[in-house]
Amino acid sequence: MQLLEQTDLAQPPYYQPFGRLMKRLFGEPAYKLTIDAGFTCPNIDGSKATGGCTFCDNVSFSPALRSGVTRVSEQLERGKAFYRERFGAGKFLAYFQTFTNTYAPVKKLKALYDEALGVPDVVGMSIGTRPDCIDREKLELIQSYARAGRYIAIEYGMQTMHDETAYRVNRAHTHAETVAAVALTRRHAPDVHLCLHLIAGLPGENEAMIHASINECARLGPDSVKFHHCYVYENTAMAREFERGEFEVLTLEQHVKLAADCIERMPPGVWMQRLVGEVSDSGVVAPVWGVSKMKIYAMISAELKRRGTYQGAKALRFAV
Repeated sequence: MQLLEQTDLAQPPYYQPFGRLMKRLFGEPAYKLTIDAGFTCPNIDGSKATGGCTFCDNVSFSPALRSGVTRVSEQLERGKAFYRERFGAGKFLAYFQTFTNTYAPVKKLKALYDEALGVPDVVGMSIGTRPDCIDREKLELIQSYARAGRYIAIEYGMQTMHDETAYRVNRAHTHAETVAAVALTRRHAPDVHLCLHLIAGLPGENEAMIHASINECARLGPDSVKFHHCYVYENTAMAREFERGEFEVLTLEQHVKLAADCIERMPPGVWMQRLVGEVSDSGVVAPVWGVSKMKIYAMISAELKRRGTYQGAKALRFAV
């Protein structure tokens, strides 16, 4: 780690916040506008499993309940109006978030992505997907937008490196598929920003298992990381497990510690996109911490300050 980076990271917030990257690229914040493009998932439609991930809201799997899904451009225009009025926003990222956003033929994907990037003031795009729903042809399409000078990101739901956990939450893919997807992305979409998602506190996992997943995520070398706590949402399979007392959720103090652990283990060049999951939605059954995300971020920074540490301080060195 260079001295300049170390000096920078030794100051609050003691890690590389993703917002800093957006300001570096665009000169101002770029707000993510969430899109529901009507996709499903292979662990919903029966091609790999049914029921979806146990932490997902199964009610939303019903096409009848998603009948209000409108064109991508219309969703983006509504989102732009909201953020302009509330924050005076001027630049936006189209965020294909809902379900698996590469789970379709390339022709359909291109039409949806083209529509999103054609909306005025949309300066880039982020695509949320599963590591088992990507291939060379799709990556070459995504790379074509990045090669044209747009900010393009792909976000893979790694969640955990432990296949027994993935099986328990019905992910229906293995960690080997995550490793393969990262390698394939670096090979065929080298200009695309690669983000990995981790969930801390999944059923059956202890601190050592979470640390192992953090270290493995760091080894894979993403450009950014989203580190969520496992929260239980109403009307999900996980909610029924929780009500039966089959697992416990993290306390606020445990999550703050684990988030600090994650930051310490991530190389200094990795951007931290998110450090906590949902805390305020009325559908969240547990944990109910009674504090805002802003407060939790402040607590994480305070924990790093207490330790006298910063991002990358405990990063492992991996053979290339």
